[in-house]
Amino acid sequence: MRSIDLAGLAAIAALTTTLPLHAQVKKAGPAVTAVTRAQVEAQVKEMFDRADTNKDNFMSRAEFGKRMGVVLNRTPPGTPGAPTPQEAQRLLNAATAAFNAVDTNHDGKLSRKEAGARALAAFDAMDTNHDGVVTLAEKRAASNDAVAIGPVGPNGPADTAKARPSR
Repeated sequence: MRSIDLAGLAAIAALTTTLPLHAQVKKAGPAVTAVTRAQVEAQVKEMFDRADTNKDNFMSRAEFGKRMGVVLNRTPPGTPGAPTPQEAQRLLNAATAAFNAVDTNHDGKLSRKEAGARALAAFDAMDTNHDGVVTLAEKRAASNDAVAIGPVGPNGPADTAKARPSR
């Protein structure tokens, strides 16, 4: 059985502060049954722009650290649902590892393309009929079937990331 890199996907989602695809599909309020690639791209852009505080089209480690602080401090310590200090440290360690993995050219900063590549690769892997829409059924199939997310290079997801097994 293949496995989806859920921890990596969650770390990348936290990195760009976009919602993971499963959260987008299960939003509160009116039922959202599908997510388009354009929606994911727009959300990556919006969140990247929020983190890129100096507007140089790169997310530095400092900007990333500041954004992660905002994400981790959404629930004040000691309140229900807040991460313990150990959990917070694990999240920071995972986020640092994710930053390093996404920084494919190893220049210590993330371009918008680097930051969005894994989220888009995950979307493409789940979009089994290649129509630019991940339906709730495709999301569930990806969760059940565990779609693999391939490597990401400096120019985005590698061709192997888009290869899908025959069904």
